[in-house]
Amino acid sequence: MTRKSVLIAVIIGLTGCATVQTRTPETYQKNSFYSGTQQDGRCFFDAWMCALDLPLSLVGDTLMLPFDGWYYLQTPTVKPEKE
Repeated sequence: MTRKSVLIAVIIGLTGCATVQTRTPETYQKNSFYSGTQQDGRCFFDAWMCALDLPLSLVGDTLMLPFDGWYYLQTPTVKPEKE
């Protein structure tokens, strides 16, 4: 039982949390509510690791929702320049 639990924990750890990956300064966008869950949803059928990460990302994105709302309200909208 212990070996099985360790194996499951390692597999889940290797999946990489999409919630954290989508909140890096290079990829974070103003309207990114549930961005980790969206990323896992896009690759759900292509990679089985995304299926393992989906419930974790859903919980992580829900916990980050107050920050996402604050960031959305505090970040000014960038208008494209006219040529």
